[in-house]
Amino acid sequence: MVELALQIPLVMMLMFGSVQIGRVFYTYHALQKALRGGAGLLARSANVDYCNIDDAAIADARNFMVFGNLQGEGTPVVAGLTPGMIQILPERGISGSTGVAECLCTEDVESCNTAAGGHVPDFVVVNLGSGFPMTVPFPYMNLGTINLHVSVRMPVTGG
Repeated sequence: MVELALQIPLVMMLMFGSVQIGRVFYTYHALQKALRGGAGLLARSANVDYCNIDDAAIADARNFMVFGNLQGEGTPVVAGLTPGMIQILPERGISGSTGVAECLCTEDVESCNTAAGGHVPDFVVVNLGSGFPMTVPFPYMNLGTINLHVSVRMPVTGG
């Protein structure tokens, strides 16, 4: 009886800990899947103005990532996820190397500002900025909050 009384708390901690680790991995995978779908939608869309945060295609992609539809209705794919958490950054390949750099939104012809005569970016990066805060509860205590940093890069194939 004494051995069983000492082992039950240990087994319970292992069980609850494995459930919480599984929940963290599930949430990370759901976020990554949502961002990948939205990045793919943006990368295949034509006439996207990446320098205008009020562009309809960007708003639709954010709604798609959060709610799973373009209208922005329903419950979020992951509880607590909002369209304001999502960052969309255009990138361009550096000529003569395999590196990429952020594509600036200036009035230059080499920029990503298509309204000012710039070119469409080579890649679109979608991430959660400072991360997705996730609390890790444990029976009778809170282990704190972790930030899940999810980022997806897609090559732009749309015009």
